[in-house]
Amino acid sequence: MRAGHPIKAGAPAVSRARGGVVAAALVLAAAVWSLGLGDSGSGAKTIPIPEKNYTATVTDLKGNIIEAERFSWDGHVYFKAQYGNATITLPFTKVKSLKVLADAKTALPEQVLARVTLQVGETIDVAMDRTSKAYGDTRYGSYEIFLKDLSEITFK
Repeated sequence: MRAGHPIKAGAPAVSRARGGVVAAALVLAAAVWSLGLGDSGSGAKTIPIPEKNYTATVTDLKGNIIEAERFSWDGHVYFKAQYGNATITLPFTKVKSLKVLADAKTALPEQVLARVTLQVGETIDVAMDRTSKAYGDTRYGSYEIFLKDLSEITFK
């Protein structure tokens, strides 16, 4: 307490209220951790399980190629992208491949340009969130990678 400032009535109540808020925050954090919403420390990660099994060959920027089953995009079986001013979804059933155009410029820095080849042979260029992720099961275990680290995805 600073000199010259008398203690106001009710000050201890404010201090108790702050203590209660801190205690509540600690209880909430413990509850989230105990429910498994935090890292379990085992190092094992689970991937989203899509409603349908898609198999894709994934090539990263370093040229590593891997086949992934139960492939999903942010846990979904479609790509979400910007096509001009519109937001579109491209179901995997309609997509043959997706190639990241790493050197192409986009309107927003958080996006990456990708060329999608549809099953019917048509290609469209779309902008996608660079931090969206691909997930899948491989012969090595679970797989996940950011769009910004991908070169190409081809569906089987």
